[in-house]
Amino acid sequence: MSKLSWFWRVVLAAVLLTMLAPVLLGVDAGLSPESPWSGQVEAVPAWLRLWLLGVLFPVFLASLFFVRRSLGARAAAAGFVLSHVPMMVHLFDVTVGVVGLMHLVCWGPALVLLARQRPKIDPKTPYGVWVHAMLVVLAISLAFDLRDALLYFVL
Repeated sequence: MSKLSWFWRVVLAAVLLTMLAPVLLGVDAGLSPESPWSGQVEAVPAWLRLWLLGVLFPVFLASLFFVRRSLGARAAAAGFVLSHVPMMVHLFDVTVGVVGLMHLVCWGPALVLLARQRPKIDPKTPYGVWVHAMLVVLAISLAFDLRDALLYFVL
């Protein structure tokens, strides 16, 4: 088994912290997996609003700069759009747990593609900065989503 690079150690630590924070720190999104998700960002706690509007959305939006050259960027942009279509067309009742599952399915391919490309990418280029930022955003977001989906569908 190969050693993990410093980058993956940081990402795994962030994911672990994300998964354990509600238990260890008493930090909670205020949204249980059964809670309806209206998509209204104004209704979520301030720290989650900051994550969504200040980190997650800008990093996903930046993928548009790289869609012509990168399959990973196309997967990220398409996954973001596809994960929101059921909510926009009111296809079914959407809960936090269902949103978690949609994110896992729609954003997972981008995480895999970008993770496989990462060793070959120069982190000093704009594209390299975006890839690393996107990997961190995906890993942290999908950790929350995995927790919510498991609690909603399994536990």
